[in-house]
Amino acid sequence: MDTNALELTLPPDWAAVKAVWEPCRSMLEEAGLGPDEAYAISMVAQELLENAVKYGAFGPGEAVRIRVRVERDDVTVEVASRLGVDDAHLRVFDRTVQWIRSFQDPFEAYVERLKQVSSEPYAHGKSGLGLTRIAYEGRCVLDFYVDSGNTLAVSAVYRREGETA
Repeated sequence: MDTNALELTLPPDWAAVKAVWEPCRSMLEEAGLGPDEAYAISMVAQELLENAVKYGAFGPGEAVRIRVRVERDDVTVEVASRLGVDDAHLRVFDRTVQWIRSFQDPFEAYVERLKQVSSEPYAHGKSGLGLTRIAYEGRCVLDFYVDSGNTLAVSAVYRREGETA
């Protein structure tokens, strides 16, 4: 068993998503990350899984896949889930990722998003803070692709500081 990786396939429901936190955090700490880093990366995994469940289009038997891999220089969290055909959420997602990348510092994107959220009426579960939390609090770079099977794979890469050969 690879102690530097966690790979799970789970049903697209909230209980399954919540159950991933502890195995993820434990694996990260066993792989050499400090408690604060492990907490932040576990939050990243949780946010990506929640988005997959919230915005995915799942048929009977379809699942969400998560892979967390610790390397010498970085940690990658990747979550893959099925997209609906012609999914408007994908366009919004793409714009959001590009918007976050347009900032020099993810903190600036986070503050700007907080300002936007505070000026709008609350829409249940749609604050839009999750991706900016991943970039700022998780210190991760976001990326994604859609494969030929209409699966969206979202990755968040955390660069490990102070790691040497």
